[in-house]
Amino acid sequence: MNDKNLTRKEFLKLSGAAAGAGLLATSGLGSVASAQASDLLHRPIHSTGEMIPAVGLGTALDFGDLSADFEKRKGAIEALFREGGTVIDTSPTYSDAEQIVGRALDELGARDKCFLATKTSVRGGKQEGIDQNTKSYQDLKTNTFDLLQVHNLRGTEEHLETINGLREEGKVRYVGITHFRDNQNDDAVAVMENHKIDFIQCHYNLLNRSVEERVLPAAREHGVAVMINVPFARGGLFGPTAGAGLEIPEWAKDFGVDTWGKFFLKFILGHEDVTVIIPGTINDYHVVDNIGALRGRLPTQAERERMFQFIADL
Repeated sequence: MNDKNLTRKEFLKLSGAAAGAGLLATSGLGSVASAQASDLLHRPIHSTGEMIPAVGLGTALDFGDLSADFEKRKGAIEALFREGGTVIDTSPTYSDAEQIVGRALDELGARDKCFLATKTSVRGGKQEGIDQNTKSYQDLKTNTFDLLQVHNLRGTEEHLETINGLREEGKVRYVGITHFRDNQNDDAVAVMENHKIDFIQCHYNLLNRSVEERVLPAAREHGVAVMINVPFARGGLFGPTAGAGLEIPEWAKDFGVDTWGKFFLKFILGHEDVTVIIPGTINDYHVVDNIGALRGRLPTQAERERMFQFIADL
């Protein structure tokens, strides 16, 4: 755990979010979700109209260490469902993350509660992708992925053909692509223009708004749902805020912000083209706080610009 994560932990303890996580440890799976899910912000997957909670769980950072504390990682997944979330995003390239997610879902009996997304992530050809997908099904202990994505636009044509074939077989529900570099924005737009996909996953936060220019408008035009990764700029937003002991501005409390995590997530959720955000964490109290961003009203565009300027001025 790095210092930025620790400072967020201390901040959450002070704000009471950690106490909420303690409550989760003694409650049964689904008991809180049934009471709370109805007040959570949901967004539609445009190609079908299916509604999903607009914050989920990413597994790219610190999650994929099978030799580390599995129970802690399972606790983060359990907290997601208890709080009313459903979306988990993983990848065969995130160390042991698929094995951890698969084992946790199996032990929790929670596969049917989960919108499970993973990726085809190989630099090789079509058969290498097929072989990787086969192992992902095994590691995730499932016969169906809710979403299978071509990772970082590697082998896009070949792998989209495979993924579409899996959808026809009933082994994949939705097809997508991912990217995270600004210099890939144009390539991502080209895929949306030339292929029928359901999802695009991209990088968006208060320190990087490049996808606002072309990617998000193209997703809207072509009816593509948007999954956002790296919402906290890999922890970089917490250093000058929670780590520095900075107080939440009073005006942000008007739209339900009481932690910096909610501040950063509500900025993103305030963009109507965002479908779901997948903050990465192994901590249940972070999950509680992240899902909390789905409650209460969202900032207006004027308030979002004020949020951006506030962070830019730090």
